[in-house]
Amino acid sequence: MPSDSPGTVGSSLARFVRHTSLMRGLGFFAAAFGIASSLVDRGVSDWLLLVVGINAVAWPLLAWQLSETSTQPLRTTYRLLLVDTAIAGFWSAVTGFDLLPSAMLMAMMMMDRLIAGGWRLALRALAAMLAAALVGWSLAGFPFHPQTTFRTMLWCMPFFVLYPLAIGAVAWHLTERVRARKRELEQDSRVDPQTGLASRRQWQAQVIAEVRRYRRHGTVASLLMLDIDHFKRINDAEGHLAGDEVIRKVANCVLQGLRGGDSAGRFGGDEFGVLLPGTAREAALDLARRLGQAVRDCVFGAGQPVTLSIGVAEIGPGLDGFESWTGAADAALYRAKMAGRDCVRE
Repeated sequence: MPSDSPGTVGSSLARFVRHTSLMRGLGFFAAAFGIASSLVDRGVSDWLLLVVGINAVAWPLLAWQLSETSTQPLRTTYRLLLVDTAIAGFWSAVTGFDLLPSAMLMAMMMMDRLIAGGWRLALRALAAMLAAALVGWSLAGFPFHPQTTFRTMLWCMPFFVLYPLAIGAVAWHLTERVRARKRELEQDSRVDPQTGLASRRQWQAQVIAEVRRYRRHGTVASLLMLDIDHFKRINDAEGHLAGDEVIRKVANCVLQGLRGGDSAGRFGGDEFGVLLPGTAREAALDLARRLGQAVRDCVFGAGQPVTLSIGVAEIGPGLDGFESWTGAADAALYRAKMAGRDCVRE
């Protein structure tokens, strides 16, 4: 099962129990026709055919109820899967191991158990099936009629048509869920969930790509490193919720002040990075000042003004690597803080 939030795990478990119950109901219902036909070929009494019908309908309903009401639904579902295989082994033996119905039951049980619990569950299920088959065979007087009549072959067709289609539908559904979850995880890895800015990893990848572009073509670009002034003071005075709101609003101000092609990312707790492709030093300084003014003009609920210290660095000789370029922007940010904060330095 997935190891996400409790709600995700709970919903995944519920889907597993539901899918198992649906497949059990379809499998037993479709298989009952072939089993009943085989028993008719052996001339058994009508009461045994009635038992087959009751088994096909009542057992899946009972198993579903047990799974739904259990305080440990996963463990209960696995135990019921073992009971399923025991029932299949019993009926296979009672038919005298009629080849096609027996193979049908074996295939259904082993395929489902492998999907649900791997080889460990499949081997336990096989043991349960063999034990139940031995009991059923002894109760039936050790019949052995492996030949399958044409009529029984026909009555096995509903199972061979419907059950693989159902398996395929369930597998497709699960595959789509995995793909959707993968897309969500990829999106989460690219975007900082609190601010909507690029995540640190994503932003660093963009900076590295810009460094490579500069090395190949000599294209100009600049970096801004932004830090919220006295953020710890805001957190201590107003609380973490107010601090989180300040971070979100600052991020929004930064996003609104950028141009097409610029990229902002959250570099640390209250530190942001902005990549400005095609932007030389003077234009970058001008944009940094506008961003600082936009944050000053923003109304915050923290009860005190919020300002930014901003460091600017243009890519160039000696600053043509990720570490050197971001280091230069960080050093400029430090100079802005040393100059009294709420300013831009290069």
